[in-house]
Amino acid sequence: MTPSSPVFLLMGVSGAGKSTVGQALAHRLNGIFLDANDFHLAKHINGMACGIPINDFIRKGWLRRVCGAVERTRMEQQRPVFLACSALRKSNRDFLRREIDALCVIHLAGARGLIHDRMLARRDHFAPAALLDSQLLDLEAPIPLDEDVHVIDVSPSLDDVIAEVLALVETVVKRTGRNSGIASP
Repeated sequence: MTPSSPVFLLMGVSGAGKSTVGQALAHRLNGIFLDANDFHLAKHINGMACGIPINDFIRKGWLRRVCGAVERTRMEQQRPVFLACSALRKSNRDFLRREIDALCVIHLAGARGLIHDRMLARRDHFAPAALLDSQLLDLEAPIPLDEDVHVIDVSPSLDDVIAEVLALVETVVKRTGRNSGIASP
């Protein structure tokens, strides 16, 4: 059986709100939320907590684990999946697109100062604000026309950002006809 439920990738640097927005969307639309950070190995999380970014070799294995989890979830649940994953490089997004059918990419983007302040304010995340600059250097910001990516500015209130992404999800679902399991908000 091929999964038919859509997958909405919420991408961007740490602190952009990927997990917060993804959890809210999954809750409102009867979806499943997956956080790619949950698929890092403990030793890599410990390294990042100390300010050491992961390298491409580590990233490749991590993305494979993420894709496997997404596909297993879709097969078992048949509900939309909201995936929080940095996917900073185009090659990361291309890999995810090859491995995950019906992927819609949503880039949560904001000014460095705003993201930095958010990272400093949070207490329950392993990624320190010191990693932000390395993530911004790694970020190959998607070009919407080239990659069919939807860019959402995260500077408005959280409620406004969630409302904008909800409207986008509804538009994508109508356009693609892939509404398996999506409940009305």
